[in-house]
Amino acid sequence: MNDTGYRIVASDMDETLLAHDHHLPAANVEAIRKLRAVGCLFVPASGRAYGSVMASLAELPAELMEGSYVISYNGGCITRFGEDAPLVSHTMGRDRIRALFDHGKSLGICMHVYGLDGTVWGFDMVPAEIDYLKGHMDYINCGHGDLDLVGDAPLAKLLMVLPGALDKLHRLRDDMDPRLLEGVDTTFSSGRYLEFNPKGVNKGRGLAAVAQLEGVDLGRTIACGDAENDLDMIEVAGVGVAVSNASADVRRRANLVTTASCDDGVLAEVWHHLFEA
Repeated sequence: MNDTGYRIVASDMDETLLAHDHHLPAANVEAIRKLRAVGCLFVPASGRAYGSVMASLAELPAELMEGSYVISYNGGCITRFGEDAPLVSHTMGRDRIRALFDHGKSLGICMHVYGLDGTVWGFDMVPAEIDYLKGHMDYINCGHGDLDLVGDAPLAKLLMVLPGALDKLHRLRDDMDPRLLEGVDTTFSSGRYLEFNPKGVNKGRGLAAVAQLEGVDLGRTIACGDAENDLDMIEVAGVGVAVSNASADVRRRANLVTTASCDDGVLAEVWHHLFEA
């Protein structure tokens, strides 16, 4: 019996739920099993696509996701587990993607373009990014090609990539012509990505949508994360949790900072502090 009042635990994937080697720690699997046993849903929340999230959760028994949801594309899509079509989806206009893409090309920067169907196209990929994605996320390497290579597919978002150079990405964003950012919200993730999402799309709204679908007050939700793109859900949840390897800003704004890093199994500590205590 769950007498804590919490009904949903949402967690970022990369560098939060998943270890640095992209695997799911056994401690997290056991914690999710305990959460489900007391009637609490586990909801993955990622900037990646639904299919990519589920591939990363191959080590999680399917029954632990039954009846739950996946928040993908930073809240751009909400999908019921086991279904292909999202319940909620948002796209970014082709003209806006084109303007951002052309700007990235002028800077000679690596970029990802995400299709609503989960396809990811990589442009001007650099060795560090190729290594990071190996065995972690599938994508189409477009070399130094043009945006026309994606065809007429509906598009969800665009990322600019500078591995290990988040400070440079912040300056890049700050130096952009404001007209390029009309109808766009920006965020940062994984210490390497500047993400351009449709205006109003974020993980906080994604968590709110899931809570509404389940008839659960946001005060009865828990959200875990490590990066700027997790802040919205950390702040709207009843309890916002920062993993120990989170950025300083995320740690400062969370209600609970774990001693566990993403390599240790953060959900085990969430279970201990918020369900066993």
